[in-house]
Amino acid sequence: MPGQFLRVGAYDVGGSPSAQDFNSMDPVSGPLLTAAVSIAQAVFPSDHRGIRGAACRVPTDGYIQAARSVVGQDPGVAILTTGFPVSGVAETDGPPGAAAVGRALQQLGWRVVTVLDPITLPAVSSLGDDLGEIEEIDVMGVQAAGVATRNLLERIQPDVVIAIERPGLTADGCLVNMRGEELDSTIVPMDGLLRASLSIAVGDGGNELGMGAIADFLRERQIVQTPCVTSATHTLLASVSNWGAYGLATAFGILANRRLTPTGDDDRHWLSTIERAGALDGITRQAEMTVDTFPLDRTQQVLAQLVRVEQSYAQTIGQSLR
Repeated sequence: MPGQFLRVGAYDVGGSPSAQDFNSMDPVSGPLLTAAVSIAQAVFPSDHRGIRGAACRVPTDGYIQAARSVVGQDPGVAILTTGFPVSGVAETDGPPGAAAVGRALQQLGWRVVTVLDPITLPAVSSLGDDLGEIEEIDVMGVQAAGVATRNLLERIQPDVVIAIERPGLTADGCLVNMRGEELDSTIVPMDGLLRASLSIAVGDGGNELGMGAIADFLRERQIVQTPCVTSATHTLLASVSNWGAYGLATAFGILANRRLTPTGDDDRHWLSTIERAGALDGITRQAEMTVDTFPLDRTQQVLAQLVRVEQSYAQTIGQSLR
């Protein structure tokens, strides 16, 4: 079956995890667990796609676990990938989230490399330095992309790969959007990047790269007929993928004792930048300052709640965020 080799979990293809990796996967408790649940609630205020039930397939402490697997090691190299095509360009969900995560990681001393393809590069790369270095993969087809991503992993040697709102392969080896429309002829499959020994995936619908952990649930409940089957080490769900990525930045900040949650001004800047560069709302397919039909003020509310989580956690353990 095309793409089946990509279904294995990260540790199956990346060798044995270190003792530090195992430690990072120990369940969290106390204030950290409270913070993890609060982040998850903040980034999932509505269930307009009907996937909230899939949360039972991912850890309750997922956001903190994912962040701890990164912050718990010395700064290294992170690969980001994002960009979901709509009407021949990138949509507005995903790139701002990647910018938030990329900036946070760079502030923590990480080298960040964002991997794009020709259809998403023009809009996404407009976000500039927050995405770190830009790498482009310009090949078509599962097999060719598999070779290209393998070569890129061997050259860059990332310590973590983070996918945010990027199409992922279905059981039939295809890339599809939420309408069931095939994208194979327009976009490069990046699933091979999840061969890395540590990976984090952020999604909001089930067809995104790395959502394999919830694929069976989505099919059984007939929520998504063609979910992505590629799995990540950590699967993070949100109402909007940008919000999930912002929540991951908050988790980084909590663990590193740094203020890393984006501000409303950050979100406005990122969104206006990619909109001017041609990005469209993924649902309305219009050039407007919205993400999956949600206006700016709705994202502002999510960010305000994440800031409160960040501040509350600092107060709980008696520290001041830098």
